[in-house]
Amino acid sequence: MKKILKQIILFFIVCVSIEANAQTNTLKGIVIDGESKEEIIGARVILLNTNFKVLTDIYGSFKFEKLPTGDYDLEVIYSGYTKYSKKVTITTEQEVNLTVELVNDVKTFETVKVVAERKTNTENAVILEIREAKSVVSGISKEQIARSQDKSAADVMQRIPGITIVEGRFALIRGVNSRYNSVTINNVSAPSTEVDRKTFSFDLISSGSLDRMMIYKSASPDYPGDFAGGVIKLYTVNSLDKDFFTVKLDLGYRANTTFSPYFQSKGSSTDFLGFDRSFRGIPDGIPTTSQLALESKTSEVRNSVARKFSNNFKPNESTALPNMGIAINFGKILNIKNKKITTVNSINYSSSFQTFEKEFYRYDIWTDLNTPINPRFKFIDQTSQKDNKINIMSNWSMKISDRSKIKFSNLFNQIGENETIIRNGEDYQQRPGEDLKNYLLSYKSRTIYTGQLEGTHALGENEKNELNWVVGASYLGELEPDLRRFRTFKKQDSTVYLAQFSPSSNLFDNSRYYGKLGEISVSNGLTYNHTLSTTEKKKKSIKVGYYTDYRNRKFSSRYFSYTYPGFFDPSVINQLIRMDVDQIFAPENFKTQDGLIIEEGTRPIDSYQASNFLVAGFIGTDLNYDKLNVNGGIRTEYNIQNMNSQDDFGAIVVRNPILSILPSLNLAYNISKNNVLRASYGRTINRPEFRELAPFLFYDYELESSRVGNPELKTATIDNIDVRFENYPRPGETYSIGAFYKRFTNPIEDKLILTTEQSSLTYVNADYAFNYGIEVEIKKSLKDMTRSKFLDKLSLNFNASYIFSQVDLGTTATAQDRVRPLQGQAPYIVNGAIYYNNNKAKINASLIYNVYGRNIFAVGDVSFPTMYELERHSLDFTFGKDLNNGVSLKFGIQNILDAPFRYFQDSNRNGKIDGDDHVIINLRRGSLFTASVTYDLKHRKNKAKEVTPQ
Repeated sequence: MKKILKQIILFFIVCVSIEANAQTNTLKGIVIDGESKEEIIGARVILLNTNFKVLTDIYGSFKFEKLPTGDYDLEVIYSGYTKYSKKVTITTEQEVNLTVELVNDVKTFETVKVVAERKTNTENAVILEIREAKSVVSGISKEQIARSQDKSAADVMQRIPGITIVEGRFALIRGVNSRYNSVTINNVSAPSTEVDRKTFSFDLISSGSLDRMMIYKSASPDYPGDFAGGVIKLYTVNSLDKDFFTVKLDLGYRANTTFSPYFQSKGSSTDFLGFDRSFRGIPDGIPTTSQLALESKTSEVRNSVARKFSNNFKPNESTALPNMGIAINFGKILNIKNKKITTVNSINYSSSFQTFEKEFYRYDIWTDLNTPINPRFKFIDQTSQKDNKINIMSNWSMKISDRSKIKFSNLFNQIGENETIIRNGEDYQQRPGEDLKNYLLSYKSRTIYTGQLEGTHALGENEKNELNWVVGASYLGELEPDLRRFRTFKKQDSTVYLAQFSPSSNLFDNSRYYGKLGEISVSNGLTYNHTLSTTEKKKKSIKVGYYTDYRNRKFSSRYFSYTYPGFFDPSVINQLIRMDVDQIFAPENFKTQDGLIIEEGTRPIDSYQASNFLVAGFIGTDLNYDKLNVNGGIRTEYNIQNMNSQDDFGAIVVRNPILSILPSLNLAYNISKNNVLRASYGRTINRPEFRELAPFLFYDYELESSRVGNPELKTATIDNIDVRFENYPRPGETYSIGAFYKRFTNPIEDKLILTTEQSSLTYVNADYAFNYGIEVEIKKSLKDMTRSKFLDKLSLNFNASYIFSQVDLGTTATAQDRVRPLQGQAPYIVNGAIYYNNNKAKINASLIYNVYGRNIFAVGDVSFPTMYELERHSLDFTFGKDLNNGVSLKFGIQNILDAPFRYFQDSNRNGKIDGDDHVIINLRRGSLFTASVTYDLKHRKNKAKEVTPQ
């Protein structure tokens, strides 16, 4: 990897050097206002009697390369200024550099004021936003997203430097666990979307909803203080140039899934809409947990309760259909009483299937390297998944005046996830000589809404004061109704599987689990910015503001098991366990004597209520000293975290008020017009999430492990240092190389609880941790670099990160390694893309590559060695063609290589994966072939209105 890293850095240096030394037969310059000396954007620069013409870029610059030697008549034109003319002579191996000062043409206009809304979703706009940012930031634009097949924000994020996506939806930034990220949607904090961890599931956000995504990696007074990896800011589409109305249809064929056998138990009539219509819920009339506990095992009440539940334990076989989706997008510009109102709306619906086989192993402890290791179990999981998603976005903006604007943004997601796992295999220790067949039938629905009302207002005649405010609200609801698990076995010389019954209620045998989570949050923020000096090169401003956020969460769960008491007739249970699964749990088999009974295993620990109230205030300055920009300040956050739960011994109450003082400083030195050197320091924090504090135990069927919270967790503190060099050779292009270092005090980490047969995890504060690394990014167009018309249409994106980390668990590490890398931290990440864009033929194509290095997937202990996820190479191809009748076609292949997902355990415990180590999980998901057609219903109308400038 070090060799690769050296090659990357060398390539970066060569690219910058080429750009800096390309001085053959070149005419370049800058166009400025002769009076104010400010750069003029969009001035028309022409070499008369030639085909050489260009508009000045965002820096007022222009450039003509590979000019034949000779004399030229240069002409510069810009509305409101006197035309500029000059004779220029170009000789061989010469670079001519001009400064063109335009003079105001007072005869043409007395007063001209042009107000235009700045685009934010193009590649050039995002690079400009990064260039002008006060902190270290990476980003991706809607324009770049449209070139790929990325369906969700999770797909989009893996194209950004330093980001790894795990489990297809969670983001690791610079190798730091997803719990260390802060996520905002349109400048309002987003909720944690998972029941059992602190994280945000980015697969919930449709890529079509995004205007841009920005990842802020260094601290600033006006950013949230709770992060270490980065502040991920999602912005949804909120502006448009003209009315539009498009309809898009998607179809997808996944190898080894589409038209293959698919298993799912009976569902609700509304499953296709992403939610269950009470089919799987706890039936009406079921006694409370305490009431049911008072009933004897032979009570008729228990039998009546058992008969009310549906007999829905059998997965039915069908055929996986092709993936499909439909999207309706429309926007409108309205003028009402001299107020410009724009609205952008989208409705997306998708249905997708995924089936695959997963190898799952576990082994004995390897004490003698000379003796072969024995497997504890070997399973083959046949997994069937179906997702239905509805995404609705409705954004509105009103331009009150040139100095005042209000936006109202809404995003709604409804997701239904159906999963069936049929597990076949052997358990060599618990049930030797038997074949096992275990089942999991799961359905989960999630409802997420987030809305923001925000305003921007310039105050005073001189516009030196600006006020920004935002009010937000969000709702997160998650239902997991009727999660069913049961196990069967047979002797290896038999053909009949027998149902396995336990004498007491548990989560593994013949159980039904019901979970419900609801969380609401409201927030409000205000920022006041006062400009002290408006001179561009010595501009100074001060910014003050506050942000408040209140969250309230309620989680509850119940689970029931079917058992057969030991004092009933054993001959009856011997008959029952031989029945087919859809007959075993039939109502007639529940009896007060010699029949199945229902028991509830719910404990007080299985529910909790929690709230969090945050008040933050900040003050910061932005000072420009010619080439140096200084941005810094102090952010103060007072956070009160409350949680109420209980265990078998009594109430568990968490009251956690924490005051955090968070300084930050960002320096940007403009070495030249195109080169910036950045350095930053910031202190941030990381608070425990509700689930990490709650003592609720969650069983993970897929990994045969359990997880429980820790009410004693403390807030972690992180010190962050960044240095980065950035080069911007041309609009839309950038080279950058940076280094970072982070030190964690009291980081929150997973800790293994030593058990006999299965691993169990909890959360602890380690003593300290640190990570450091370097990042390289290159965005380069090949236009005008060669004489090839084909290469002119190509552009390249490349980014890579190399990261090292270490965590010390201190004296709490009694059953596992005390010192190890951070869990989930990939030591390297590489992304590469080649884009082809032919505007004349209306064709675009892309080839996108991604790989990340092996990382710790699950922390090990003295019984279970650490599990690593191995590196995986990914390659996607997309081809698009716009037809002249308003129809656009797109074809693509995702996961071309179909590389396996591989997880190995470090059997010999040498801290790496080598020939002596053993596979734990191995699976392939199959390549996905996609086709889509988009029809622009406004095409003819808009085309008739187009005006081509002469």
